[in-house]
Amino acid sequence: MITALLIFTFLIVFLIMSLCFHLAGGILKLAFKLLICLPCAILCGVLGLLFCCTLILIPLGIACFKLTGYLICPFRACVI
Repeated sequence: MITALLIFTFLIVFLIMSLCFHLAGGILKLAFKLLICLPCAILCGVLGLLFCCTLILIPLGIACFKLTGYLICPFRACVI
């Protein structure tokens, strides 16, 4: 009886700790996306727009737009 209660208590503690780690990881991922990836994507998009205005640098502008798409959503950019 005591062993079953002890196992049940450890299971509950383990589940609560895993939930906390998942929440902390999600918050860190969101902070990284908002603080680092989004400003880099905006800057790269602006550079792509400027490069596409010139005739010679159009391929570099297209590459900047692809990099912007990858910074915003890295898994969906591989499908293109």
